Amino acid sequence: MRKLILILSLLSSTSIFAQLREGFDPDEAKALIAMCNSYTFLELYGSDSSIIPNGYQKTYTSEAAVLDNMFQVYTNDKIGVINFRGSTSKFSSWVENIYSAMIPANGVIYIDTYKFPYSFAKDTSATVHSGYALALVIFSPILLDQIQKLNDNGIYDILITGHSQGGALANLCRAYLENLPEEKLSSKNKFKSYAFANPMIGNKNFADEFHERYCETNMSYSIINPADLVPKMPIHYQEEGRLMSFQHLQDVVFGKETMDIRKLGLDYVIRKFEIGLTNYINFSNELIEKLISNSYTSIVMPEYTKDINYYQTGNIRELEPFPYPKILIDTTQVSKEELEKLNPDKDGKYYRKEPSFFQHRPYNYYVAILKEYFSKEFKELDPICLPENL
Repeated sequence: MRKLILILSLLSSTSIFAQLREGFDPDEAKALIAMCNSYTFLELYGSDSSIIPNGYQKTYTSEAAVLDNMFQVYTNDKIGVINFRGSTSKFSSWVENIYSAMIPANGVIYIDTYKFPYSFAKDTSATVHSGYALALVIFSPILLDQIQKLNDNGIYDILITGHSQGGALANLCRAYLENLPEEKLSSKNKFKSYAFANPMIGNKNFADEFHERYCETNMSYSIINPADLVPKMPIHYQEEGRLMSFQHLQDVVFGKETMDIRKLGLDYVIRKFEIGLTNYINFSNELIEKLISNSYTSIVMPEYTKDINYYQTGNIRELEPFPYPKILIDTTQVSKEELEKLNPDKDGKYYRKEPSFFQHRPYNYYVAILKEYFSKEFKELDPICLPENL
């Protein structure tokens, strides 16, 4: 009897807990948002060893693609993880976000002389974000090769994750893999997705099908902070004109101009956008073709649709907004003109303003997950905020 109990105990600590199960799992969420921070830690500190959770081994990191996307592959016993990188400061990465005209969820993209058929949904009325679709199609051969390598090692349970743009790609990747022809991947594969701070990726028809197939089975989650405006994007197109000018966006990315994300509402859209839907689509197409001309001879996208009314996907889990610490400003180091632009706090002192995108930072999502589900670890966490985010 004692021998049987020991055997059952061993089984419960390995095979049972090494399988994907339905439902939101805080342990999975914590591990995945930690891995999403790998890219930040590598960029800032040259190492991600302090943030990668115990038991997970990084087995692959892709090269940066033409739109500056990357993905990593991790393993933990019989669990695999695909982790997409979020937006970077490169202009090509932001063009991918802004390239938000929709294409049908089923079609063909031609890159050079190669034909890439794709399917993200069964519903013929479903449409998806063209920039994210293009990025995923470019990655698809390498992605399928890495999944095959996981399968060769007996790994069929696969978590798909990413933060921000990476979260959008995670959800779209989930849809892509689930709609592949049967001969492309083993039927043993089982996918579960956690997207963090992800922008929207498709229209209502796409979102409805995504919800029915992956959310009602409790195998897809989107974790957002309601104070973070990125999950409310892309900005819905208005007939008054096209999306924000790319010159303005480029100036923002490279620090020549400031942008307050809180103002990116309908009034901003109407004020900033110009021309019309047709010109916007043509302009986007020309821009994307020029952008990738250094890497590919040609690209032919499917005909764009006029539906760019985006809807959220995934079972939504909301976190508390992230508190920005009170950081006193040394007024002796501030010019009189700059000081006049600041408002003193109730105590008459001046404190730093919360920077744009603070609520969107991946490390803040990590901290919020700990605060929500792992109070002991949260209390022991140091630092609570990365200095670079302040």
